[in-house]
Amino acid sequence: MSGPILAIDTSSRRRALCVLAAADGGLLAARRLEGRHLDRTLPAALGALLGESAPTAVAVVLGPGSYTGLRVGIAAALGLAHARDLPLHGIAALDAVARAAPPQAALVEAVADAGRGALYAARYQRDGGGLRRTDGPRRVDPGAWRPAPGHVAVTLDALDGALPCDDRAAAALAEAAAAAASEAPLPRAGLEPVYLGGDASAPSGPRV
Repeated sequence: MSGPILAIDTSSRRRALCVLAAADGGLLAARRLEGRHLDRTLPAALGALLGESAPTAVAVVLGPGSYTGLRVGIAAALGLAHARDLPLHGIAALDAVARAAPPQAALVEAVADAGRGALYAARYQRDGGGLRRTDGPRRVDPGAWRPAPGHVAVTLDALDGALPCDDRAAAALAEAAAAAASEAPLPRAGLEPVYLGGDASAPSGPRV
């Protein structure tokens, strides 16, 4: 794949992000969306990025994360993929967080706000130029959570005990999109957000 990838991340409860990324992981353009009014801000952000260059693929964060936010982002990604007949790729939310870690960190633990006083966490090991997930994602109690021995804990939220990497969010999403686009695309029907929690009525979609 040689053209740019349009990536959408609406998993966070405090910010959403869209980027236009080169297939080799280089960031071409980024637009940060602040606040929760995605019904108004997301179309404008996507329009701005689509005006930069025509994407050859769409990538979207599937979760875990804000359930309402994920539904909006996935719906937008599905609509674009269908309308433009583009391949659609899924990104695990904590995979993008982990890619914001310092490049010298061999072992990484990615954490994110899960709402209701909980955290999402997953562990990774650097494997060549990428990161391989070794555990999770899982929902944990912040009072009981500690980084695994030898792991650098990173977050895009404001969480005690983890290195804040919010300034790397756009670049990390671009890298995650490029990695996702190297895999087989997802089916463009029946896609659902990932939900980790105790609510049995919430759907549990594909876990990437």
